[in-house]
Amino acid sequence: MRLQRSLARDRNIQEKGSKMDTIIIKGCLNGGRGREDNPNVPWTPEEVAQEAIRCYDAGACIVHIHARNPDGSASYDPKWYAETSAMIRAQCDLVLNYTTARRAGVPVEEVTGYLLGTPNPVEMVSLNLGHGVRWPMDPQTGKRQTTMSHNSYEDIIATLDACYQRGTFPEPAVHDTGMLNNAITLMREGNIKSSRYFLVEPGAHWGDGRQSMVGSPRNYTMITDNIREFYPEATWLAHSNGDQTFVIGAIAIATGAHLRVGMEDSPFLPNDPCPTSNAQYIEWAVTMARALGREPATPTQAREILGLLPAIQD
Repeated sequence: MRLQRSLARDRNIQEKGSKMDTIIIKGCLNGGRGREDNPNVPWTPEEVAQEAIRCYDAGACIVHIHARNPDGSASYDPKWYAETSAMIRAQCDLVLNYTTARRAGVPVEEVTGYLLGTPNPVEMVSLNLGHGVRWPMDPQTGKRQTTMSHNSYEDIIATLDACYQRGTFPEPAVHDTGMLNNAITLMREGNIKSSRYFLVEPGAHWGDGRQSMVGSPRNYTMITDNIREFYPEATWLAHSNGDQTFVIGAIAIATGAHLRVGMEDSPFLPNDPCPTSNAQYIEWAVTMARALGREPATPTQAREILGLLPAIQD
């Protein structure tokens, strides 16, 4: 089944002609998103695997997934990742992309534990490059409070060590120019071993209490202009949050970059307040890309663009 799906996908791309510019489309299926936002957010291994296959069939070449407990809270269980990955791998050759994000108070060992503890290493992980600081509104008091997800230099180095022990590609996630500076520092000192790819994710909204760059076209351009200045040959994948997701995604498509879409980033689509599947986001991205002469990359092409190892058989 997996081989038949992969051959059919590659053949379809070839039939559309080699002159088409390829674009990596990543589906972000479920991270940090509650069912109060969208009741269709997948949580269980079975739900996530089914959504991943739907996204693959719609044109995604990478899926980004977060382990979730039955109540929807964040999980760091390697068994969840192993079970989910095995079900996806049985059906297709998607590039699998885990997360290293941690909730407040969660030690880095929880992340390194599942990176090192799954039977087979994952191909990619998104690597946050600094602390996450927010002033969320306390629903009980109606007042803002400070929350911080710690991610120190020492935590990042420990995460990178776990990645390189298993051949996992750490995806430098840049929320603002401060995190870009951290990425450049780690690259220059050899702690991040590649400077050819970034995840560009300005996602705050004005007035939301997040200490991060707002996902505006100006801020996106500021980050990517700086990437281009230091690493002219680099490429990047862009996304944002809420309605900004589709503005930043459209700019990325139109300017030769790659993009990520899904329920993690926005619980709604521009023309649908409650999508039933992440595949609908992929369909939106594919339609936009093809309108501008860009063809969705296959997983094989994405691995070539990013310099990933071939998919590991589970």
